[in-house]
Amino acid sequence: MPTIHLSLPESLYEELRRKADDMGVQITDLVKFFIKQGIEGKEDTGEENGEQYEESVAFLEAKVAQLDAMVSELVKKIKLLEEGEDEDTEEVEIKRENA
Repeated sequence: MPTIHLSLPESLYEELRRKADDMGVQITDLVKFFIKQGIEGKEDTGEENGEQYEESVAFLEAKVAQLDAMVSELVKKIKLLEEGEDEDTEEVEIKRENA
């Protein structure tokens, strides 16, 4: 893959680093994203982007709902397992008392 070396002012680099950290990506990936956006002529304003953002938000809301349902299901299963362990422990204690 071709490589490009950039010289950036420290303040710009720090801003990119903070933004990349906030997004959970590497700085190089963030720079590639910004370059691609610039080449494709996408700006933060415009109806097209507004629709894309709405679609993205709807997608993310659906994913959050899925994750919420999964977490709820996992919590239920953990509670059932814990209750099962408590019952097993009680049985062992009862057997010891009878012994």
